[in-house]
Amino acid sequence: MGPFLRNVSLLHIVPASSAKEAGDKYGAAIRLPGTGAFKIKTFRPGQILELEANTSYWDKPPTLTGLVIQNIPELTGRVTALLNNEIDLMWFLPDDQVTALKKNPEITVSVAPSALYYYSWFNPQRKPFDDVRVRQALWHAVDVKRVVTDVLPETGEVAGAPISSAVFGFSHRPQYEYSVEKAKKLLTEAGLPNGFTTELQYSPSQGPELEQLALAFISYWSKIGVKVTPAPLENPVWTKNLRDLNWDMTMASNPSFTEDADYTLGRLYTTKRSGYESPEATKHLIAAQRETDQEKRKQIYSAAIDVLWNDAPGIFPAELKAVYAYRKNISNVDFSATYTPRFRGTEAR
Repeated sequence: MGPFLRNVSLLHIVPASSAKEAGDKYGAAIRLPGTGAFKIKTFRPGQILELEANTSYWDKPPTLTGLVIQNIPELTGRVTALLNNEIDLMWFLPDDQVTALKKNPEITVSVAPSALYYYSWFNPQRKPFDDVRVRQALWHAVDVKRVVTDVLPETGEVAGAPISSAVFGFSHRPQYEYSVEKAKKLLTEAGLPNGFTTELQYSPSQGPELEQLALAFISYWSKIGVKVTPAPLENPVWTKNLRDLNWDMTMASNPSFTEDADYTLGRLYTTKRSGYESPEATKHLIAAQRETDQEKRKQIYSAAIDVLWNDAPGIFPAELKAVYAYRKNISNVDFSATYTPRFRGTEAR
């Protein structure tokens, strides 16, 4: 019951007539009238969403008469469209673009807390990752603070938990000490004094700097004798492998859409979805789901994070910032930690 109200926010209520009209189809086939500040005018999946102001909205109607949300797949195309005044706002910017856009007098760059973070999981269903000493060694082998500072100077900060600090239930932990000596000692204790060979899977589409992070980690691991082959995959292939546990190590970004720890910790670590299981972590996470006192839930999540941090089912290097770039004529955008900005009070001059 603890995360119930937040989870309900993911529940979409569909008019019976709309569902009936769609038949056995799903998603975009259901024509929704919209009950928020804006109503759907046109929707072409993967291309464009046109919205118009809902003048019957129960609260104050929006200032804008409408919105056009356009899918521009390529980053360079989105940035060019913004600079050419073809679009007014964009988000999901890599660090090099943030630096450049900040210097443009026609563009405003705003940073908001984000529920998104990067992780690099180890698969405990495969050897040698079933040994906690191996997992801890791989974490100690990476200078996480330096990697994050070098790769994500504008859009990230060093993580202190397996969830973002913008998420309810966050409890800060210090990053593992960077120590090649300690990493080698742990590998030796695990019977792997000469290291081992493995593979790291990732989908570059999961984040603009993800490949840089992956290659930086691989470079550090080589210093302790762990030879890692990078395996960039198309997102559908990567996703299937993830679900099938067909990987040794995998790296990706992950959001907590409800901004509650249950969405991430309760969803990923009470099952073998990540290949990892811990009766102690599961006990805490189930208790947090059942508890209605929110202060008690925070304490329970702190205990669960202790277990996860010590067990090292993966490395949690960085939480991301929600970076938005928009033209100077735009104001009063309500920025969201889940990259779903709200435009009810937005003005365009």
